[in-house]
Amino acid sequence: MSKAFMIAGTHSGAGKTTITIGIIGYLSRKYKVIPFKIGPDYIDTAYHRFASGNFSYNLDVYMLGDEYVKKSFLNHALSGDVAVIEGVMGMYDGINNTSYGSSAHVAKLLNLSVLLVVDASGMAASVSALVKGYIEYDKDVKIKGVIFNRVGSEKHYKLLKECVERDLGIKAFGYLPQDDMISLPERHLGLMPIYETKGDHNFSILYDKIGKFIDLDGILDVCDVDLKKDGLIEGKSTVKIKEDVKIAFAYDEAFNFYYQDSLDSLIDAGVELIPFSPLRDEAIPKDVVGIYLGGGFPEVFAERLSKNHSMLSSIKGSIEKGMPVYAECGGFMYLAKKIVDLNGDGYNMVGIFDLDAIMTKRLVNFGYAEAEVVKDNVLFKKGDVIFGHVFHNSKMSGIHDDFAYEVHKPHSEEKWLCGYVYKNCLGTYVHINLLKYPNAVDRFINHCKDYGWEMGKYGT
Repeated sequence: MSKAFMIAGTHSGAGKTTITIGIIGYLSRKYKVIPFKIGPDYIDTAYHRFASGNFSYNLDVYMLGDEYVKKSFLNHALSGDVAVIEGVMGMYDGINNTSYGSSAHVAKLLNLSVLLVVDASGMAASVSALVKGYIEYDKDVKIKGVIFNRVGSEKHYKLLKECVERDLGIKAFGYLPQDDMISLPERHLGLMPIYETKGDHNFSILYDKIGKFIDLDGILDVCDVDLKKDGLIEGKSTVKIKEDVKIAFAYDEAFNFYYQDSLDSLIDAGVELIPFSPLRDEAIPKDVVGIYLGGGFPEVFAERLSKNHSMLSSIKGSIEKGMPVYAECGGFMYLAKKIVDLNGDGYNMVGIFDLDAIMTKRLVNFGYAEAEVVKDNVLFKKGDVIFGHVFHNSKMSGIHDDFAYEVHKPHSEEKWLCGYVYKNCLGTYVHINLLKYPNAVDRFINHCKDYGWEMGKYGT
């Protein structure tokens, strides 16, 4: 038997991310912890990796489907001693007004024990009524205990513990006291990415408090899970690589939003992924035959990006020559003419698309999205259907008439065009996880190989 458990919250802001990071960091002092995140979040997974030293994987039912979620979890959880899964939003919050894709959905899908994080500030006996509601809403969810957050004192915790254990017969595994020193730094769109905190936050203090106030041994005693190797994932990329296929991917403070399963899918297919920094490097790496520009916060670093003229020229020149490029969200914004901030100040970018990325005060088309492919491109064929996520507070201004996607939200008739195409370049606001699309991995690699042959990189 292996160890695995989910940390879910009563609502967004209850403290599950802080507690999850703390538990991962503390347990990693003794065990190999494999972290996971429910839903499409990139920032939390980066914190997980920082705390554990291991990659964190997204378990997103909408984007991957039940079977790929199960297989991805099994593939990665088997490599560690303990799997810690962070939930999303409130425990039963899924798509629209349903629990589809919620923490509860995934907990049942993977047969996981759940620890419920409760913001107990200002609460006493009422906590029993609150927790009882979560237990009885869906009795198939295995809530094994609670962790209280923002507790005023040890006396306050003892009162809370007595209430839930007396009234509900459920265990209280501990608490975190109210302490501004362990609060995680925030910014627009959520937490400040770990790449920008530069390790300045007091994580060791957080880990120590977790060890002091939460019964981790007690949690491990109730979170056995049976992981069967015969469920390991099949049907990966089938492309045969004889050539030396090197693909560059942007990775620095400005660009770091990647699903690890997407990167692994390329690596497993035989690609050599080479990181580069649009902020600091002078040009893309030598001998690459393709580029992957992930999302991030280019708007925060727009001035620095605009001043790296040699990198802008390197990328633009490569695309003009026909190099295959896939750019998501922030990477797509980087390929516009300019990024224009909320003050109206514009910063020159690569300029492949005759568009300006205009920052907005509100999120645009936020949420899950389904896209029908209406034109062949470097990833997909016309007629393919993909499932992704949109999360940005910018919009493109300008005229473009070459689109690959017709996009709509789940259960909605509202549609819009995305998937901007120029030569062998695809730029889009829609994030996807390549794990689900081995044919897209094959297609992109083959485009890269063809480009390599055309440019004489593989001899004659």
